[in-house]
Amino acid sequence: MVQLMLFYTCIALLTVVSVECQMSPSESYTHSATLRSGNILLYWKFDDIYITFEVIGQTTGWIGIGFSPNGAMTASDIIVGWVKNGIATVTDRHGGSSNIYPPLDPEQNIEVLGGAESNGWTMYKFSRQIAACESDYDREITSNTEKIIWAYGDTDPSGDDLASGDYHGTKRGAESMYFLQSSGTPSGFPVGPEYNTFEVRATEFTIPSEDTYYNCKLFRLPDFGGKQHIVKWEPIIQSGNELFVHHMIVYTCGDIQTNETEARCYTSNMALFSSCTVIILEWAVGAEEMIYPTEAGLSVGGPGDPVYVQLETHYDNPNVLSGVRDSSGIRFTYTSTLRKYEIGIIQIGTLVNSLHHFIPPGAESFNSIGHCTEECVTYRMAASGVDNVTVFSVVLHSHLAGRKLRLRHMRGGVELPYLGNDENYDFNYQEARFFNPGVIMKNTDYFQMECDYSTKSRTVMTEGGYGTMEEMCMGFVSYYPKFDLTSCQSTVSQYVSWPYLGINAKHIQQINNTAGDHLSHFILTGPEEVAGKTLSEYMSELDWNQENITNFESFYNSAQHLALCIPANRSQIVVSALVPANITTPYIPPAKECLVATTSQTTTSHGHAVKSPLFIIIVWLLFFAYIGYSNN
Repeated sequence: MVQLMLFYTCIALLTVVSVECQMSPSESYTHSATLRSGNILLYWKFDDIYITFEVIGQTTGWIGIGFSPNGAMTASDIIVGWVKNGIATVTDRHGGSSNIYPPLDPEQNIEVLGGAESNGWTMYKFSRQIAACESDYDREITSNTEKIIWAYGDTDPSGDDLASGDYHGTKRGAESMYFLQSSGTPSGFPVGPEYNTFEVRATEFTIPSEDTYYNCKLFRLPDFGGKQHIVKWEPIIQSGNELFVHHMIVYTCGDIQTNETEARCYTSNMALFSSCTVIILEWAVGAEEMIYPTEAGLSVGGPGDPVYVQLETHYDNPNVLSGVRDSSGIRFTYTSTLRKYEIGIIQIGTLVNSLHHFIPPGAESFNSIGHCTEECVTYRMAASGVDNVTVFSVVLHSHLAGRKLRLRHMRGGVELPYLGNDENYDFNYQEARFFNPGVIMKNTDYFQMECDYSTKSRTVMTEGGYGTMEEMCMGFVSYYPKFDLTSCQSTVSQYVSWPYLGINAKHIQQINNTAGDHLSHFILTGPEEVAGKTLSEYMSELDWNQENITNFESFYNSAQHLALCIPANRSQIVVSALVPANITTPYIPPAKECLVATTSQTTTSHGHAVKSPLFIIIVWLLFFAYIGYSNN
């Protein structure tokens, strides 16, 4: 209530002394984001049933947000609100059959919680159920990456409702957002230990005049003088650059003996970054700081700990501006007061290898599956003397062809809830999924990483690799206490997959002066009709109609896989023939059901308009401000 009063006091003072003041949210929220326009601020919180939004925009007109399947208005669930003559109006609408004026829903399944307008800013606040209460027009808020669309107008509707003439012009956009992120991480540190910080950030980097750019920078970690535990990380976004810094990823690297270096990510200049493969954090627009569980910390400065890390920053520059400099990055908080447990990270999925993992061109959908076997988990946990660990975070990762990612979790033939699932994956918006409470991983568990790709617009084979046009299928699982397992993966050997495509390994020769296992680095020496073609050319020119794509997908995923169980000392890797888990009881995600569907006949709490509390409060505040001003 104090925050609310201060908010309105600021407005009252504006009428007396014209103080510049941007609107602040009316209450505390667990999540927030600045939409790409920079003119709209979004705040939200949720429980198992409801999600509450507060929308603040720099306009005295209407503001609209929507939940879209693809970033367009068509088939979107849209909310539009404005404040006119002291009355807040918030409407539940939908996109029609085209990207034009959104009509009202027959049912108004929102609860209007208020609104205000001052100093060129408009705010409205509403609550809705996470479930879709009107199947024809509402969309469920899911745990997937959502496409949020936004638009605003400079003036309020001329009548009682939005009309087709209330057009937003170019004041519109779409971006990805993850709404149902756990907010139950610790909010502070234990009292007593001494905490220090170090930063991994850009140094006056000039953002290129391009719509999107990935910058990679290598850092040598400080000399900590002994083992320490990182207990928190937080984004540092340079003031004024909030719209440019889209997401950041930090990887651990091998012991690279070189000075700090910088290069465009996913290019041939990335040779020095080849050992930077384990993700320790991902930050994206809308995410906040991460405080690790109070009983665990990420080890640095000790034997075997990383010496170098890589910061990958995705810069978003839709207006292709030039001369913008940035020093954003990540701040880490650490302590010499070691916690009870160390945090470990396991890579689960498919082996990143161009000769083993490839996806045909022209595929609307192609599913690749990587396995982490029970035998590997059992063996490595036993070697470290543990029989279960607590998972607190998962990052799902593929590249530009990835569309749907899922990390499945099995125990004794019964599939447990997914460790991670995203039916609308967006490479340009990657964010960790946090668990509170943590998920128990036992020594008898089996995992399966699935990636559904779309290569419909491609004419050449997509091969496994680290470039954005190459592919990965990986889940990065953060947990404690740490045991000695860095990667738990599977692969289909080329000696199994190539014969299916009519390739004889005896007729393969590597091209001189080429490095790395890429399909374009090997040529066929026979038969005569294909001799001289690279593997990439030969595979790409096969008849990849839908039937052949489906048949190859079925063959590839049921073919004999090799299981790779990789500890920190890679010389102790165990490779074995994979025996897939027998899933007797697949997991079926529970459906969200609307509790009570409200209708448009409710006009106070679930309908169109409510009297803004601002009207009454401002009268009182202006009265007191006037008395104080007169007495002086």
